[in-house]
Amino acid sequence: MLPDMSNVLRGWEQSVKIKNVTRSTTDFVETDVVVMREQVCVVQVAQKSKLNAVTIDWSLDYITVHSRDDVTLGEYIEFQSADYKVISSGNWNQYGYIEIIAEATGKNLIT
Repeated sequence: MLPDMSNVLRGWEQSVKIKNVTRSTTDFVETDVVVMREQVCVVQVAQKSKLNAVTIDWSLDYITVHSRDDVTLGEYIEFQSADYKVISSGNWNQYGYIEIIAEATGKNLIT
């Protein structure tokens, strides 16, 4: 039996907004529907030296997020007044959490 490490996260968790953007087209007009939820996560600046140097944009910021609840690829995390798009998700559910890498969008906040 593997240990449940999710309790370790509790001391550093903070509430962040998770945004799911769905694009729909009606009569050739595209609209984005944004659904937001609050979720507690541990967020820290990602060490670029530990990321895949071939696939990252060195001009952007990255964050590493640990959460007891699911966050999926393509969703956005609002952290320190900036949106970060989830580009990688590591499944550590056997230990009680997931690890996410998210990339700054460099755009205005999604509302």
